[in-house]
Amino acid sequence: MNNLLNCPQCGKLFLQGIRKYCDTCYREEEQQYDKVYRFIRKSENRNATIVDVSEATTVSENKIIYFIHQGRIRVKGYPNFTYPCDGCQNPINDGRLCQTCKDKLKSELSIEDFIKRKQEEALPSYHTDDN
Repeated sequence: MNNLLNCPQCGKLFLQGIRKYCDTCYREEEQQYDKVYRFIRKSENRNATIVDVSEATTVSENKIIYFIHQGRIRVKGYPNFTYPCDGCQNPINDGRLCQTCKDKLKSELSIEDFIKRKQEEALPSYHTDDN
């Protein structure tokens, strides 16, 4: 079912289908993506930073990071291309979290699982006979 919504980018009314933006904003975003993608694919731009790419393409750093988080742009092989970790804001060039934040999250999840198991073990279990 399609809904009439305001585009979150420009505010225009549009009929929401498969996209979350109006056609105009969608086309603009695709053009921005294409500019960034074409720029970083050139071998002479392999050492570019996110600031360099933003300045050369006139696409904001936040939009470039958005494309990275979508998985549309991969920068792991670009030595100077970093963006902030979602956890601590330290520079990374792969994924959404640095290794320290990944380890911390994994540790916290393990501790939560351990606490939950211990709490479940401490609960009395009741057996009933259905005779």
